[in-house]
Amino acid sequence: MNKVISWIKKVKLHQIFTVFAVGVLVFFTQACSPSTAAQPTQSPKGNAEVYVPKGDNVINPYEGGMNNFSDRDPRAKSDVKARGEYLKENAAQNQAEKSTNNPLEAIRRVGSDAGNLGKNVQQKAEDVGNKAQNTAEDFARGTKQGVENIKGNTQDAGDYAKDVTKHTVRDTLRD
Repeated sequence: MNKVISWIKKVKLHQIFTVFAVGVLVFFTQACSPSTAAQPTQSPKGNAEVYVPKGDNVINPYEGGMNNFSDRDPRAKSDVKARGEYLKENAAQNQAEKSTNNPLEAIRRVGSDAGNLGKNVQQKAEDVGNKAQNTAEDFARGTKQGVENIKGNTQDAGDYAKDVTKHTVRDTLRD
């Protein structure tokens, strides 16, 4: 404690004031100085110019709305358009393959699709059977574990009842 008191006596008021003034000066020069990022850059000619892209050079055009710009990455627009075109072409090709004016061809397709349908129904029936068997096995295991728990709890209850009876008899005899 004596060291703290002697240090306070050694420090002079002008030292504390100097440190405070320097801190305030640094704070105001950094916080209140104009930002250089907002100022236009100087071109080699010496006049201030700000390059604003126009025409095809605009990366993210103004679209209005809350943020004034699109929520999508502007670089991905061409990929989205290409993907959309691909999907349109693919759908048209599938439609052309599925449609026919020949009734025999239509009957053949329905027959082949029915074969696939039969395979799918058979597979789903097997899956349901397997799930039911697994559920029954899980139920049996759970029931067995529950019976063992009840058996153990019953044995513990007998021991607990003996202990409680002993303590009760002992406590009543003391009184």
